[in-house]
Formats: sequence, structure tokens, C-alpha cells
Amino acid sequence: MQTKPFPWKCAGCRERAVWPATVDYATTLEHDGRAYGVRLPGLQVPRCRHCGKLVMVDSANRAVSAALRQAAGLLTPVQIRANREALGLTQKQLASHLGVADATLSRWETGAQIQQRSLDRLLRLYFGTPEVRTALADEACLTQLGTATVLAGSMH
Repeated sequence: MQTKPFPWKCAGCRERAVWPATVDYATTLEHDGRAYGVRLPGLQVPRCRHCGKLVMVDSANRAVSAALRQAAGLLTPVQIRANREALGLTQKQLASHLGVADATLSRWETGAQIQQRSLDRLLRLYFGTPEVRTALADEACLTQLGTATVLAGSMH
């Protein structure tokens, strides 16, 4: 994608002083009700030389999202897609098994959206456990799961 030539006008101070910069970026981000410290040494991002305001362009946002996924211990978009493809599933099939919209799964695989921790855990179970895949693929079986009363003696 072509961008306009530098310098850019700063949205903060209105000076034409935004130039490419390399910064050590650190922030705390909240995801799914938890706070995560994210550090990106050497982040390339436009910055105003007058007031210091950063312009979070797409590449910087992608880097921050990747760092957040790593800090939260979530599967990456590449891992989600690779696991799906290794199982020979289309996005539509996997989305149906997980009970999410096709568009949601697509956003996870492109990195446009970060999955919740609970769904990340479900993805991991699905990818790693054939019995989970079988149960989630069988709608009749699935509707029966969790409906039986657990015996008091079997609970821990």
C-alpha cells in the first residue's frame, strides 16, 4: 500500500513534523479482562518530532497485536490456519464445529481479530484431541453433552 510522502501533519500538535522513527515501545493492554505488559524494542512507527505523538500505522498495529498474542499465550493466526489445513477443513467447516461465524474464523486467521482465551483453549482442544473433533462435528451428540446429571460421588 502506497503512503503519502513524509513529513505528515501531526494529529496532536498539527505541525508537519511526523517522520519514520524506531522506538522502544512498551504499554499495558487489556484483553479478555486481563492486563498484559507488551514490549516491542525497535518498533518502526511514524512519530512527530515536535510533540512525540506516535502514528500507529497498520504494520505497527500488527506488531503490537502479535506481541499481545504472545504475552497472553494465544495461538497465532498462522498456527490457527496451519492446524485447520492439517485437518483438511475449510474455514466454514471449522467455524461450524466451533460454533462461531465464518467471518470470525477468517478474522482470527488474518490477524484482524484476537480470539478470546476461552476460544483459544477450545481451538487447542479441537486441534489436539480427536475425540473433541468427533464430538463437536456431531450435532446430535453435541446437544446431549452436559445434559446428564453428574453423580455427587464422581465430582472432585
